[in-house]
Amino acid sequence: MPLKFDTLLPDAPPPEMLRTISPLPVFDDASCAFVEAFSRSLLQSPEARAFPELTALAFWFRKAALENLRKEFERRRGETLLTPRGTVLHFAPSNVDTIFVYSWFLSLLTGNRNIVRISRKSSPRKDLLIDTFVRLLVDPAHGEILLRTVLLQCSTDDEITRWLSSICDVRIIWGSDDTVLHIRRTPLPPASIEVAFATKYSLALVHAQRYLEAPEKQKDSWAEGFYNDAYGFDQMACSSPRLVLWLGNLEQASAAAAVFWPRVERLLVCRHERFNDLDYINKLAAADALAIDTTVRYHAGISNDLTRIWLNEPALHFNRHCGAGLFFEAAIADLSEIRPLLDRTVQTVSYAGFKVEELRRFAESGALSGIDRIVPFGRALDFSPVWDGIDMMRTFMREICLV
Repeated sequence: MPLKFDTLLPDAPPPEMLRTISPLPVFDDASCAFVEAFSRSLLQSPEARAFPELTALAFWFRKAALENLRKEFERRRGETLLTPRGTVLHFAPSNVDTIFVYSWFLSLLTGNRNIVRISRKSSPRKDLLIDTFVRLLVDPAHGEILLRTVLLQCSTDDEITRWLSSICDVRIIWGSDDTVLHIRRTPLPPASIEVAFATKYSLALVHAQRYLEAPEKQKDSWAEGFYNDAYGFDQMACSSPRLVLWLGNLEQASAAAAVFWPRVERLLVCRHERFNDLDYINKLAAADALAIDTTVRYHAGISNDLTRIWLNEPALHFNRHCGAGLFFEAAIADLSEIRPLLDRTVQTVSYAGFKVEELRRFAESGALSGIDRIVPFGRALDFSPVWDGIDMMRTFMREICLV
């Protein structure tokens, strides 16, 4: 029975033919020209301006940023002899529409051929991205990229997964733990490698007293940064905060929270479109289930787009979390109280009111069981070539030992 999938790029080669096409040099002119054209197209698109994450994506790959990325890659590489691994297979996630573009473009810029498998789940952001790719890649100016790129759209299908996995040198999986485990049942060629970006959760850290003492403009800026971090992708991005930890005593934490959350709510009134009905139901069920098992205080906002649950003891409870503007809160007296909470599911700590040196001392004072990123409010959704502790550009290349 024939495999059922849609090839999104006209005149793209069949996936099995990619191995016959030579990789490009690292940061080749053709690769950079295509990525720059994509960035310009999104930045100039009125439709894309409606989605801040698309603007951020375009800005991340603008010409000046590419040059900085190249210089940083050269600095980190040093005298090491690196070469592209070959064909990289990307399984795009369904909940964050832009993440596969970062993965694909970093692989492209390091010279690799690419197969990107995209789900059939539609969204305005993803549809706009696909339209942009198709429009650019039918241009003969980007023929070298089209020759090395396959974009497939299909439903979950083990036969397609088996076929694509058999012809790749690197398999990149973005998705839930269940997705990763399911795909991992499909073997890879013996010399191929795999990197999985599985389920991760994130938290926010606020110095309560410094927040209270900050100028009003700074308080507004922190609230806006937190709003962007939390409500992008309906709080379902792995780096969106779900737990808010207030450093200070209970009185300081309560006072800071009483000033902080109304600012976030004002942004919700101005900017946020309502969640789906099912999201509100799931959020209520999650809050009720947690209240059955532990002592909590429930704080409803002026709308159901912000729901706060105060915990007497700091805990992750991420298995009870459904996104959609649900926040667990707790006070901690010292940063060391974070350590018992950590495991490898904790990805990003976004912060307000702390000095970088303080957080560095905390991170260096003992091995951390979790935390891959520590960033200020407003930067949680920013992408980096080092993601979940993995240097992606080095992953897409293999090292040749020359003596």
